[in-house]
Order: sequence, then structure tokens, then C-alpha cells
Amino acid sequence: MDEDNKEVTETIVSILEEAIESEIESEKKYLHAAELTYDARVKDFFLSLARMEHDHKEQLTGQLEELRAQLTVLGEMNDMFV
Repeated sequence: MDEDNKEVTETIVSILEEAIESEIESEKKYLHAAELTYDARVKDFFLSLARMEHDHKEQLTGQLEELRAQLTVLGEMNDMFV
């Protein structure tokens, strides 16, 4: 992998890692808000938002794992020819 591609890949990995952390923090905030409210509809709303953030985190984590697996394979292939 040339230097430009490596930098782009590292940036993408970093963005995904930051996005995952953001989803985790948002999920925690919504769960906390759900704990604080006594209104069942508001509680359900915050729990729904928390589930969405959790699902987003899972999707992003899957994409990150797939990207890392692809990078491992590419690295191994490059090592075979160097």
C-alpha cells in the first residue's frame, strides 16, 4: 500500500473509531435520560433512541472489523511479494 492510501485508510479507521465512541456516549445519555423520567412515553422515546444508537454502534463496529480484516489480508499479500 502506498503512503497516500495508507494515510487515507488510517483516517477512515480513525473516523470509524470516533463514530463508535460517539454512538456509545449517545446511548449512555439516552439510557440515563430514560432512567430520570417518570413519563412512560418519554421513557420509551429515550429507550428507542438508545436502541438506535446501539444499532448504529454495531453497524459501525462491523464495518471497522471488515475493513481491518481486509487490511490484514492486503498486508499479508504485500509481504509475500516484498
